Amino acid sequence: MNKQLRIITVISLILILLGSGIFISKNKKNNKNEIIYPTRIISTNNKRGYINVEGKIEANDTKKIFVDKKLKVDEVFIQEGDYVEKGQILMTFDETERNNIIRNLKREELSLAKIKRNLEVEKELLKLGGSSVNYIKELEEEIQRYQINIEEYQEDLLKTAERIISPVSGTVTSLLAQENYSVNTDEPLMEIADLSNIKIVLEVAEYDIKDIYLGQNLEIKPEAFEKKLSFKGKVTKISKISKPSSTTSENIVEVEVTPLEEIPNIIPGFKVSAKIFLEKNDDITISKNALLEDNNQYYVYIVDSNNTIIRRDVEIENIKGDSIIIKSGLKIGDEILTTPSLTLKPNDKIFKKTLNKIENKGEKLDNTNK
Repeated sequence: MNKQLRIITVISLILILLGSGIFISKNKKNNKNEIIYPTRIISTNNKRGYINVEGKIEANDTKKIFVDKKLKVDEVFIQEGDYVEKGQILMTFDETERNNIIRNLKREELSLAKIKRNLEVEKELLKLGGSSVNYIKELEEEIQRYQINIEEYQEDLLKTAERIISPVSGTVTSLLAQENYSVNTDEPLMEIADLSNIKIVLEVAEYDIKDIYLGQNLEIKPEAFEKKLSFKGKVTKISKISKPSSTTSENIVEVEVTPLEEIPNIIPGFKVSAKIFLEKNDDITISKNALLEDNNQYYVYIVDSNNTIIRRDVEIENIKGDSIIIKSGLKIGDEILTTPSLTLKPNDKIFKKTLNKIENKGEKLDNTNK
């Protein structure tokens, strides 16, 4: 029974050591097991990193096309998704109602001209006593009625569109009207995205937004391009609110960017990826695993040139993911234990394996062993 207990204890100890990142090797000279502790030499994150984000292309200006009367669509020359030029004919309407208005307008104009002639004749007759003042007034009132009718027909004619002409060059993003469609004046017949005025909206995770600023440089890669061509851009607007992502479960902040060079053949709705470059910084950061605490005092274990460990109290600024920014207590060149054991104490001598790795968001350097 005691033998089984010893075996279980040994296995448990091995698992604990492996889990803490401590290495065990065999010294060939004295045939004795040695615990090897991983260490890291402190350096700064002075390499420029970047953040990878996703987004899409949107139009800054979308033209909604309405008509003022309930007309009947005759012919449609475009489809949703088509590119159209400014001044291009997009659709025509049934001419029946327009022709009726034109005929009625012409009748009113002819009648008005006839009454005006009669009025001139009656005025001459009035001078000779062959007409009356009251009849003259009736003719003048009738002229006014015809003039009002003509104005109404003219206004109605202006509202009765013959065709729709594109006001901008762009892409038809929405098309409601089809042939024989009866127009609803409360809804747009179509929407056209003005491609001369586009924007790119990126979704930046809310925990990364602190690293984003206006004018920041980035690379844009439209997913529609097979070769993943990249184009330069800059941050022009940062939203003041966060919201759920449209693609992930994270909360994001929308960041608008403007291309600094022309991106050919892109339309609203295209997906893009982007690489936002971060500023260089001189922060000293360490892994959470390297940090110890004693009575609310944080500290780390330093390894000197004799492989002796020394306690060093540190002051932390804030936590970035799994890394901690050190405000004071460490300097460049210090070598620290990355996964110190709770059994260690100051002035203990250790065997070590130095991992010279500079951890930097977006950039990784190969490990080398001492």
